[in-house]
Amino acid sequence: MIRAYPRFPSLYPGETLVLHVSTDSPRFRVEFYRQGADLVRMSDILSQPLPGSNLPEGPTELDWGWTGYQWEIPLGWSSGVYVAMLVETAPDVTTTFGTEAKALFVVRHKGPVAAGTPLYKVSWATWVAYNSTGYGSFYTESLFSRDEPRPGFKVTWRRPGCGTGGLIMAGDPVDYYDTASRRQTFEHWDAPLVRWLEREGYAPHYCTDFDLHKDPGLLAPYSLLLSVGHDEYWSQAMRSAIEAHIGRGGNVAFLTGNTAFYRIHFTDDDTALTCAKVLPAARDPGKWERDSWPELDPEARTIGVTTSFGGGWWDGKREALGYTIQHADHWAFAGTGLNDGDTFGDDPDYPLIGYEVDGAAFRMRRGRALPTGELGTPRDFVILGVAELGEGWSFAKAGAAATMGLFVSPRGGIVFQAATTDWPILVARNAHVAGITRNVMDRLRWPSVRVMGPLPTRGGRMLAAVGETVMFHVDLAGIWPAGGVDLHWHVTGARLVEGQGPQVRIELPAWPEFVTVSVELKRDTTTIGFGTRTFMPLSEDEAARVAVLIDLREMAMTDEPSSPMVSAAHDPLERQELLSPVRLPYIQERAVRLQKNIAEAIRTAAEETEEE
Repeated sequence: MIRAYPRFPSLYPGETLVLHVSTDSPRFRVEFYRQGADLVRMSDILSQPLPGSNLPEGPTELDWGWTGYQWEIPLGWSSGVYVAMLVETAPDVTTTFGTEAKALFVVRHKGPVAAGTPLYKVSWATWVAYNSTGYGSFYTESLFSRDEPRPGFKVTWRRPGCGTGGLIMAGDPVDYYDTASRRQTFEHWDAPLVRWLEREGYAPHYCTDFDLHKDPGLLAPYSLLLSVGHDEYWSQAMRSAIEAHIGRGGNVAFLTGNTAFYRIHFTDDDTALTCAKVLPAARDPGKWERDSWPELDPEARTIGVTTSFGGGWWDGKREALGYTIQHADHWAFAGTGLNDGDTFGDDPDYPLIGYEVDGAAFRMRRGRALPTGELGTPRDFVILGVAELGEGWSFAKAGAAATMGLFVSPRGGIVFQAATTDWPILVARNAHVAGITRNVMDRLRWPSVRVMGPLPTRGGRMLAAVGETVMFHVDLAGIWPAGGVDLHWHVTGARLVEGQGPQVRIELPAWPEFVTVSVELKRDTTTIGFGTRTFMPLSEDEAARVAVLIDLREMAMTDEPSSPMVSAAHDPLERQELLSPVRLPYIQERAVRLQKNIAEAIRTAAEETEEE
């Protein structure tokens, strides 16, 4: 037997890789491979025989302290996911997966970052959580430590496993649809997408979420961050870094499920993790918070969806579900041939939905699923696909469903959500999944720009009604017209009336339906930016009611929100001084307008009732 673990999960070219090795063979050697479009051996490190030591396993929560062997990473190695193959006899080089004789590490990029280069973050912390080498994981018999700054179950990452070369938690079932590798490993979730991305020519840079935890500036040079497969365990620093990236206009593609469900903490000089997955018994005097993001600070605020509205099917053959799509005109579906109401991914040989999925709570309006905003989902989250979970799925709430979609931050950052763990596996197997992934990559890897509209606003909000002609413009501060930038507008669900430079006028449809306005920035023939906005116009009835509510608000708040004229908390006599000679004509004017808008609301409501 031979096993190993790296001293650190990632490093730069020119730095020293330290592998800690234990073997019952007197001699061994190491060969290095990079997983790109193929698994390729790196020939510029010679594989010399080394003396072996047979060292025992350590405790689950402490650094195992095995003998370290050193290699300098060549300066010519490109960023990527690498596997050290520890050789006693002929090595198995067909896959990155193994329960021994392999150790995974990431080589990061150092230097300028070319525009359009995505950053691929491997979910290293989740591999640590499920790693059961030496007996314990966050799921099986790990020590609960009260002595840490944050009490919780504790595991060290200084032991074999963490991506490959170790044992997965006891009782974790093998994937019914792919038994060649275990879940919670790089080979299972990541390798299929890595192969596809590099064959398609996207050439991402790579990092671990440990790097995201340690380096707040890691994302600054990148427009797009990729989160892949099963990205379940996040520290506060990881989440803060992603939120800051989105907040300043950065893009994220979550090709994941069960994302950011548990909060972790680093301890022992960052060589171990803790997570309080359960609360103490009521009689226990020691109190702490349960490390569940949905309970502490709902993750849907950051990623758009949550496992609380999704579910899992962990063992055996699951219900063959795919996404039923809405707004097929959206750029995410360009070139796929999909139409509204079509379902993709419901292949019984390998269904897209599962084994764990996330969702957003939604209500139906005009036959479309729209988010309610519950548990922090942004209200402008556009649901592009729905997969309702039926009998046999384990989920937290009735009516659970996986919801694919996206939202745009106030600064224009685009967050795409695949909402299922198996998305990266299906990219190479399903043409529709590949087409959507390609559309997302081709747009989100460029800097985002903010699209404003529909304008003018209604009651201070970007709302518009069916049949209206409205304006959109793109925030080009510091970009246009300097530098010869061309703008290419694209509108779906509405009619483009006029488009020139940084603004367009569009005529909204006669019926409430999704409308997407997007703009691509090009210099010569090279894309340098992309922005998008999707909304659903108000119906005539809804627009009339909104007008009534705006009138009422303006009448009640003639001073300021903290001192409205009408307040259930005050005696009316205490408010009468607000009816000054100046305000009375103002209120009278609003009252006339209110009467007119009420009549319009009654009329449109009656018309809608007749149509139904």
